[in-house]
Amino acid sequence: MFIRFSHIFLLSLQLKIRALRMKELQHIIEQKRELLARESISRPALDYSEGMTAEEQKRYINYLVERLEQADLGLRARDAVLQDFLDKQKEYDERLSKLDNVLSKVSSLESSLKEKDRKLKSAERKVADLTAKLKFAEKNRFGDKSYGSKKKKPYEESDRTKDKDNFDGTSSSLPESSIANKDSDSSSAPTTQEKQPRDLSNRPDTYNTMGIQGASKEYKSDLSKVPGRILERKMIPVFHLEVNLVEERFEMVHYVEKGKKPKWGYFPVAGNPQIVTKFDGTKATPEFLQAIAYEVYVKNVTFGLLHRWLTDLGMKVSENTLRNWLKKGKKYLDKLVKVLKDVALEKDSIVNCDETWCKVRKYDHYRKCYIWVLVNKAEQIVIFFYEDGSRGRDVLTNFIGDAELKSVMTDGYNAYVFIGDELSTVQKSPNLKKAIHQVCMAHWKAKLDKALEQAGDIRALPFLSGVDFYYKRERQYDAEGLTPEERGKRRQDLESKEMLITLRQYLKIELDKDPSETTPYLREALNYLDKFWDNIFAFLKDGDLPIDNNLAERAIRPLTTQRNSMLHFGSDEGAEMAATYHSIISTVKMQGRSAWEYLGKFFTKIFNGCRDFFSLRPDKIGLAICQ
Repeated sequence: MFIRFSHIFLLSLQLKIRALRMKELQHIIEQKRELLARESISRPALDYSEGMTAEEQKRYINYLVERLEQADLGLRARDAVLQDFLDKQKEYDERLSKLDNVLSKVSSLESSLKEKDRKLKSAERKVADLTAKLKFAEKNRFGDKSYGSKKKKPYEESDRTKDKDNFDGTSSSLPESSIANKDSDSSSAPTTQEKQPRDLSNRPDTYNTMGIQGASKEYKSDLSKVPGRILERKMIPVFHLEVNLVEERFEMVHYVEKGKKPKWGYFPVAGNPQIVTKFDGTKATPEFLQAIAYEVYVKNVTFGLLHRWLTDLGMKVSENTLRNWLKKGKKYLDKLVKVLKDVALEKDSIVNCDETWCKVRKYDHYRKCYIWVLVNKAEQIVIFFYEDGSRGRDVLTNFIGDAELKSVMTDGYNAYVFIGDELSTVQKSPNLKKAIHQVCMAHWKAKLDKALEQAGDIRALPFLSGVDFYYKRERQYDAEGLTPEERGKRRQDLESKEMLITLRQYLKIELDKDPSETTPYLREALNYLDKFWDNIFAFLKDGDLPIDNNLAERAIRPLTTQRNSMLHFGSDEGAEMAATYHSIISTVKMQGRSAWEYLGKFFTKIFNGCRDFFSLRPDKIGLAICQ
């Protein structure tokens, strides 16, 4: 293809050169004709027939006539040739114009093909990565068959934990194929794929757009040193990371004034810092506290790895010291969490709740404990709380207190705890009985997917179709940007009510069947729906209410990631500290802000004496005044 394009280009070049030569030749002839005419006019008139006889004059005249006819014939022939050349030139110009258009189209097609090829390679790379992740997920989900499962101890979990599953609100936590409308021939498709070799020939789009926020240092070239003509200039970004661990020493003077007790003081020399820059109760600056908090609770670095890193940088410090420094920061973050809690539990708030387990060391053994999370989507606040690792009803009721909430969204286990007759015995949260109690639809869907994919029970399909019906409508409402009032009206339309009646009929039919005819997985899903019917479909009555608890499930995921990396917390105090820091970091992330930047601003404000915690919230910290 390249050779063909080269031939076309050479042909067009030759035609252009020929056309230029014809134009130059015509111009030269016209100039020569003008010069000859000027020469003939400037010369004096001569009588060439002087002295000739009549016969000689007659013959000379005939000779001149013949010469004139020949010259005229030559001129006409030359004009005809020139006209042919001009016609050919016009034809060549038209062909060149067409060739230029063709070349332009070919160039555009080449660019389009390159772009499509780049996108194809990128898609192939993503498919290969997703395939690898799927294999890894399958391996982790089912484990090695050579290993047997441990028998469950009777005292580990109560019967009501049966409603709690491992669903975390995302598709990755579902069975391998969590699609309701399963193709009939999907079973014949191959179950495994060979991992494709990673293609590094094509970079992602973000590679060419990388950069940092704020101003950058620029180093320009000395143009006087360029050994030739300058064609173009451009700035090439190069990234430089500096990690400097600096030890600052402040000379303290022990002195005594007359009539007073001795004390220590720092008296700065001109040009030195006016105060000792260590954070309260530590030997670290606010910037240092910001760095270790980010490493532990954002990057999920263990204290052991953090200690090793600082040791490699030349710092002598123990792991316990690092923990104690973070505890000093927690003292102020707890006051901020209290302010966030008051905002999150304001009257008529809608909250999502969930909990996750963690291992906590208790003297010489480890105990399975739980950390809870409460999310207020409207206020964009996330709060974690530990409460001695309990999973009982009192944890949430103590936390909510007398707050007048509009609704509380939970999963199946929490619904079992907080909904029903037991709720009437709650004394610490009297207003909790007035709130709308919701149960997550996504958890019910996960149980249906499990029945369909692992047990092959196709009777789960009608229920999955109903779930997909409501989720598609919710996505449509989001795309249309409906207000809560408009969403509430759409949720109550005839089509939605008809689907609700259909699901109820399906449920009655399946429950009336002999239990032996139903797989255990489907039976579990049916019992879940029957038990929490009103709570699952409570969202249809109000446009403000969410359809599932995925918001809380996603919020709690960073904590589960830290749990998997740390394996356990060393004490209840460590779990409480993790809950505090994750509350702030998750709130900052939910508001679309930088956790690194906020931690730095918060600790700096505290160091400078600011104690207005209402103004120290992530969305208000720029207004906080330090006294």
